[in-house]
Amino acid sequence: MIPLCLKCKGRGWCGLKSCPILQRMKYWKETVEITRENFMGTTPPALFVGRNFYPKVFVGMLAPPEVDRDAEILDFPEKWYEMNAGIDDVLKFRGRLVYSRWRENVAKPSTRFTETMQEVVMSKKPVDVELWLKHRPRFNVRFDVWATPIGNPASLKKIKVVSNPKVERRVDYVVSDDDMKAYDAVVDLYSHGIPVSRIQKLFSSGVLGSKIERKLVPLRWAITGVHDIIGNELVKKIKTKQSINEVLLFENYYVGNHYLILLIPGPYQYELIEIKYPKSVWNIYGKEPYVFSDYEPHWGKHEYADNTGGAFYAGRLGVLEYLERINKQATVLIIREVTEEYTVPVGIWQMQEAVRDAFNKPSMKFDDVSVALEEIKKKISVEWERVMEKSKLLDILKTQKRIFEFF
Repeated sequence: MIPLCLKCKGRGWCGLKSCPILQRMKYWKETVEITRENFMGTTPPALFVGRNFYPKVFVGMLAPPEVDRDAEILDFPEKWYEMNAGIDDVLKFRGRLVYSRWRENVAKPSTRFTETMQEVVMSKKPVDVELWLKHRPRFNVRFDVWATPIGNPASLKKIKVVSNPKVERRVDYVVSDDDMKAYDAVVDLYSHGIPVSRIQKLFSSGVLGSKIERKLVPLRWAITGVHDIIGNELVKKIKTKQSINEVLLFENYYVGNHYLILLIPGPYQYELIEIKYPKSVWNIYGKEPYVFSDYEPHWGKHEYADNTGGAFYAGRLGVLEYLERINKQATVLIIREVTEEYTVPVGIWQMQEAVRDAFNKPSMKFDDVSVALEEIKKKISVEWERVMEKSKLLDILKTQKRIFEFF
């Protein structure tokens, strides 16, 4: 979790006259004030599986304290990007949700609550539920690097599904097949057009995989796991394709994150460089930018991307989708600048969608990589030497000769 306001608690230690995070949390307080111990609500559907105290974790369903036919928008990142939702918009959507939760063993779920949650999360459309809480929800908001903000928790006493979940035939088929491995289930759902955010919820809820491997998965892990699985399948495909024949630079900007995606002729390899500036969400009190990187060689990356975490896999997915679409492979460099405008983490979905959409915008074309890098230098606000210090890919491109250079 991000320690936003845990040190400061709105007392202005960051130098601002008023805390922008606490100002935005008024929507969450309003939800707490109107929520009673028993209410009817419409879940988007949405769930949250925590990771603290693993393997016995908090599991919960999220729903607003009212029936809302448009509740889908409260937990649909792909739609948020389509409507150009800002940080405040996302916080408003999430602030309307009450997190009704219980404790569960991830490997041996034993409560009827979990069965009901699994039934509801399979639905394509919002589902009306009636909830009985042990107490009114508390005003308590937590921010995560990968997942969307979660707040307004309350212990669940009883739940009843009021409307029928609408489940697509393919989702029903994959969930019913308890011989299909979870990896194959994710790939199958993706190939049939199920949105990535929905696959992540299904994966987290424990309804995918063979009978012996099904279990609840902390949502944070599920998000990265699904990105990684889909990405690995796409890598297999593009490695068999011919390389692009020109250097291409794509660019996009969203909720305080600036993305530069450089595609270079050559075999597939990939690096993500993240630059986190002072006053941004991960560098609030810093005086200098933080620079991190992770690299994947052509033969694959078998260890977790510790330096950039889930961002590594979210960004890779968007690039690989584009390469599959054009039926090519390339050497890939993504530079992500996290600016001081990104004051509240809304989830790694924003990187997935911003990188995806970068390829819908005009590209810059170059005959030489060095010229493209000069252009990138003009577009970023950190010294280029700081980038070079961290980049394994740029060092390889600088020092490694290609076979035709020997002739």
